[in-house]
Amino acid sequence: MRDSTLDVLPPEMIMRMLSLLSPSDWARAAQTCRFLRSACDDLLGTARALDLRHAGAAMDSKCFASVARKLGPNLRRLDLDCSYLRDEAMELLPPTLSDVALTGCDHHTDALLVNLGERLGPNLLRFAFSGFGGAISRSGFEALITKCPNLTCLCVDGNGLLDTNAIVRAAAATCHNLSELSTYDLTLDTFRSLKSKYKVSLRAFRHKKRRSGGLSVGDQSMRAIVDVCPQLEELNLIDKSDGSPSAEWDPQSTTLTDSGILLLTLCAETLTSLKLGLSGRAGNERCSEVAVMQLMSECKKLVHVELSNFRRLTDPPVYELIQCHPALVELCLDAAPITNTCLEAIGQNCPRLRILSVKFCKKLTEKGLISLRNCRWLESLNLGQTNGVTDTSVSALCSHLPRLKSLVLNYGLLSDNALRAIARCSEMQDLALHGCSHVTSNGLRTLASGCPRLRFLCLSNCEHITDSGVVAIAKACPFLLKVRLDGCRLLSNPSVRALAQHAPRLRDLSMQHCPKLSDGVFGHLLGASSLRFLDLGRGKLSGPAVSGFRRSRPNVEIHLDGTLYDITLEPYS
Repeated sequence: MRDSTLDVLPPEMIMRMLSLLSPSDWARAAQTCRFLRSACDDLLGTARALDLRHAGAAMDSKCFASVARKLGPNLRRLDLDCSYLRDEAMELLPPTLSDVALTGCDHHTDALLVNLGERLGPNLLRFAFSGFGGAISRSGFEALITKCPNLTCLCVDGNGLLDTNAIVRAAAATCHNLSELSTYDLTLDTFRSLKSKYKVSLRAFRHKKRRSGGLSVGDQSMRAIVDVCPQLEELNLIDKSDGSPSAEWDPQSTTLTDSGILLLTLCAETLTSLKLGLSGRAGNERCSEVAVMQLMSECKKLVHVELSNFRRLTDPPVYELIQCHPALVELCLDAAPITNTCLEAIGQNCPRLRILSVKFCKKLTEKGLISLRNCRWLESLNLGQTNGVTDTSVSALCSHLPRLKSLVLNYGLLSDNALRAIARCSEMQDLALHGCSHVTSNGLRTLASGCPRLRFLCLSNCEHITDSGVVAIAKACPFLLKVRLDGCRLLSNPSVRALAQHAPRLRDLSMQHCPKLSDGVFGHLLGASSLRFLDLGRGKLSGPAVSGFRRSRPNVEIHLDGTLYDITLEPYS
């Protein structure tokens, strides 16, 4: 492009046009011509918030160093994918940052957090961390916390090796203004100590239990929560632990009864977000519909509600919830025995609803799902393994919900007609069609032409799709980050080649039980520079080919039919 074609436009007009793009697209615009490069640099210098989570391999340490030099003193919030950054990259951050969220911290050491703390110090008020590998430990967090005593928000998401209890105790002891905490596998004793020992009072608490011993969704936890959080505004308590019987299971601590759930009425004046997800273990839910109705009627300010695996939650309490909270923005009722009556009430009374999940709700029908078309602001809809998911219901919903960005239709009775309807949702980013066995590559080609913004796509066990359909998706959807094609037995190397060539941001590719894949896929995948997670069907793959790719791309976590590949073991035959 010739610079002179843009020189005639006022700089402020160019800046306004560029501001409509995502920051990750500014770099592409800057490569177009000198004039746009200068405008993008100016725009970076004025940004107050910057999201660099989806830049892929392009955001390596060299690129980030270039970007960091152009960031101005007004920048306060930064979301950053560290997958391709070294620990030293934190030394380049603008010292004025007060809100930092790091993802992809999977190969780093404690030096990453030490450098971050040294760079930002007391200016850092909010910090979020996500990393499931590497050598980051409690020591790194303790060093960060010591340097950043003004933290008001701490979010930690990692693997089971990270001592979250020690990290939270260190934060509570040092950060006296801590009011928001998001973590996992905290013990009840650690949580109680926030108030009894450290005098911390939380306004927002998000916790996920992944293994036994962690804070459960039970009466004991509720008593501790209302004690530690008397002015609670947000509660997100999810039990993702194994539901199988074990000797460590204590029914007194994991059972939720009327008295436990009604304790939350003590926070009725402040509570705006309530998310409770039971583990699904038989017998751990003993709260009645009457108690749920009372809670919903007293908590007048709720706009975000999740009650997952509440298997006694039928129409009356849900209707009470809907009637009392017409301003609901988010609602999750997974596995509840609700009927079409509830969905009709949602369609009539929740005009502002943006997120709805009713997966595993088996009493719904096509008619009930169609009634959701009145929720014109819906952006995310989860109907996974829900009865009534057909071509007719999906077509009705997609024709009336143009803002849909996320849609889960797993195991729906769908054909290519449904894909043609989904193709009308041009804003679609996340689409899951697991087990929709009647869709074909013809439908995928139509989908590709209508949904170019796709980031996540699941077509697992869609057994009739072929390479031509995946190639069409890859060529039309350059923003793909995660693709699942498990059990698509007709797929072979051309699908992998197309994704590697045309999806430069692809981080996660899963093709378990695809027997036609051969060693040639690894040559294609060497070009997938953003790839971090790979799961392939063993099929025709040889041990030397797998180990060779592992040595060439050591930062890629490789699985074979779901099993982590260990290069130190003898290659399989």
